[in-house]
Amino acid sequence: MTTHTAKTSKITLPLLRDYVDALMPSLGSSRDTSMDEQANTTGDQTDDTTELLWVAHDKTELSALQTQLKTLPDNSNVPVQSWHISTLSELTKQHLPKRYELACFWLPSLSHETLQQYIPALMRYRDLYAAHLLVALDSSIDLKPYGFTPFDILSEPSLGANQVESITSSTVSATLWQFNLYDYKKLPNWLNADYWANPENWGKHRW
Repeated sequence: MTTHTAKTSKITLPLLRDYVDALMPSLGSSRDTSMDEQANTTGDQTDDTTELLWVAHDKTELSALQTQLKTLPDNSNVPVQSWHISTLSELTKQHLPKRYELACFWLPSLSHETLQQYIPALMRYRDLYAAHLLVALDSSIDLKPYGFTPFDILSEPSLGANQVESITSSTVSATLWQFNLYDYKKLPNWLNADYWANPENWGKHRW
């Protein structure tokens, strides 16, 4: 992994929390229904688990994350029963990981060296356990080699030269990366029932 020097947008935990809250209602409609039907046919359980996963580096950041989540409004789109919080180390020890609609990794203090031991976990959630993945890291870390793209739609306003703000869990900023399992590549023209050897079996069986 190499560092990147291009100008990137900065995001704080409160802004990311608010974005996730606004994003959650739209995620279900963006799923590939054929994949859901296939999962139901084959017995795979994809919808009986928590929808949202928040991941922090350690217990200190986990506490800050919990504090931020508690400030969500009563009419939030992310009810308490629909999300789970974990540290990176707890996540890597799970033998049977759950699947989530969205996994959000808040890791602004993670160093490049420490990140390397957690890359396999990120890859598992990228490919298997999360339909949508957001990863907030220090701006010096580049996730492009792992298939992630910078998410520069959100950005905190820059502080003026005369503004002094203490560094807290609410003001620490990070660069946001994303991966969406259902639109990371364009669906090929041939991937449909018209080109299936037995069209009546489309969506019912796996190789």
